[in-house]
Amino acid sequence: FSKVGGRICLAGEVPVRDVDVVREVTKILEANGGQMGVASLCSRFIQMHEESLSSMTGKRPAEYFEESDDFRLIGRGVVGLVAKPKRESAVEETEPSTKPVSKVAVLAGCTDGDEEAYLALHEKIAGRSFGSGVARCLQSIVQAVSDVWFLNVHSVIRGGSIGRGTAITGCERAELIFMVEGLPRQGQEKWVRPLLKSVKAVLSLSDSLKGVEVELRDESLHMVVQDCVSINLKFSPVFEGHSDTLAEIEKQGPCSQRLFGGALEREMTQFVSKQRGQVKTTMRLLKWWREEQEWSVMCRPSDEVLDLVAIYVWQRTNPVEQWKAVANCMTLMCRFDEVRIVWTNYYRKDAIWKPLLAQRPLLMSPVNPYKNVAAPTEFDCSELMAKAASTHFF
Repeated sequence: FSKVGGRICLAGEVPVRDVDVVREVTKILEANGGQMGVASLCSRFIQMHEESLSSMTGKRPAEYFEESDDFRLIGRGVVGLVAKPKRESAVEETEPSTKPVSKVAVLAGCTDGDEEAYLALHEKIAGRSFGSGVARCLQSIVQAVSDVWFLNVHSVIRGGSIGRGTAITGCERAELIFMVEGLPRQGQEKWVRPLLKSVKAVLSLSDSLKGVEVELRDESLHMVVQDCVSINLKFSPVFEGHSDTLAEIEKQGPCSQRLFGGALEREMTQFVSKQRGQVKTTMRLLKWWREEQEWSVMCRPSDEVLDLVAIYVWQRTNPVEQWKAVANCMTLMCRFDEVRIVWTNYYRKDAIWKPLLAQRPLLMSPVNPYKNVAAPTEFDCSELMAKAASTHFF
């Protein structure tokens, strides 16, 4: 007798395994952004199945991946998924004169051999588990606010980079939106601040938040926990759904849309979090790049801007490798003042507030037809363009 992969069999006999190698390798790659080092993948495979990839396929890993129609070797010792045919894009670039994003844009000095370096950087900045400690902290805050006697909390929306699954070490942000029964839809500018003051006073008495400083801002309460996790608390009336929220904005006038951002956070979080692992990897790499730069007031690109740039580039160019994805994002950001991007996931193109169509750059919110995420009155893209044009990741 002999032992093979944790099983006892007759000497010389190869036990029949019911493992679908392609499916299992695909699962591992998808869980790691679509690409990873061959050695790391093989190690993970053995941990999961108590048998090596070579013994199951009868080939060396590199040989197996090279011959497979489902995987491809990238650069030095990196394997990735073969890109599937692109689905119809949910994005439209509505200005034909705008130059298309290059499918082969390359950062200065960057080659496909650097792919492993990009993946190693991603593992470093996103390797920390954001689940356990942060989740417990968020839950304690949710419980503390829910216990406030004068609030009838209908539901809580978890958003921000943590809620959307795109946080990186040192740049962890969460939005907690409390949907409260009985709050009036009208006159939010009158009742929001008194409500925030009252909630802040109650939270200061909570045992679970001892030592946490709660800061009163214009439309939210802000706190920093565990020294690095930034949390914003917002309060919103209850709406029946996305269309109900947009109808109320239309009723009160487009300029009121900023008051309803919390009510639309659920859809925005869903839009980002449903993206493929490869797209989220690009989002995190762009956030790391941003944190490495120095920005003037109004010039720092928001998480939302970077997330939407990454989604747009992947849908338009499907770059497969991360070095190409980042390069294409930089190419787009080099000419950001020309950008005109709208989305048709949650509303029709003709529903966009007409004055926004004349703005440049125009990067529409995918869930709010009254909001330009890159509005020139709130974001100065000049530094973004200059830094993108001169960026060296390594």
